[in-house]
Amino acid sequence: MNGKFFLSYLKTLPGVDNPSMVVPVGNPVEAFLRPVTTEPTKLNKKDVRVLTQWRNRYVSSFLTQFEATENRTVHWLVDIVRNNDNKILFMLDDINGVTLGYMGLDFINWPNKSGELDAIVRGRNEKPGLMSQALLTLIAWARTYLGLNHFEVRVRSDNRAIEFYRKLGFVEKKRIPLRHVVQENKISFVEDEKLEVSPVSLVKMVYLPKNIDGVNG
Repeated sequence: MNGKFFLSYLKTLPGVDNPSMVVPVGNPVEAFLRPVTTEPTKLNKKDVRVLTQWRNRYVSSFLTQFEATENRTVHWLVDIVRNNDNKILFMLDDINGVTLGYMGLDFINWPNKSGELDAIVRGRNEKPGLMSQALLTLIAWARTYLGLNHFEVRVRSDNRAIEFYRKLGFVEKKRIPLRHVVQENKISFVEDEKLEVSPVSLVKMVYLPKNIDGVNG
């Protein structure tokens, strides 16, 4: 099946109580990655609620800062995620159905078989290492079912998640200064390579798992 079509199809599936498709995490299985539906008539209120709450809790980690509301989250899912052939979001649920966090793929370049890991948020304290295991599972799934073989991640330089990505095998590729832009009800951090001094940069990292063992791959 064509990767782009498959991605669009997954976003139409009903979600929480009896999900049509999940990706098992762990051996033995400890959690599941569940694609988030973006169909207006199938949206799950629990997903909308936790997406909104956690977006506000970790607002300083994002490149755009604003007060999230459930209506705004619905708009994002239906009008942005649903209509983007290069983007998908997954909830991470434990085996009891409790949602622990979320993560996704974005900026997929189908001809180049590349994409970015995106919107990686730990919402609840889970078993140590489970978030790492889930992210590696998502990478493996994207290789097998979407045909992707190159993965990157973008993270603010003041975000402690940089070390999390390094431990998983991501290595720093480039740093780009970020310009602080204040708009009505919104703050944005915009890439600006002309800036000579910036308190915050955007760190671009590439997944090279061999580097975990100290070997450049």
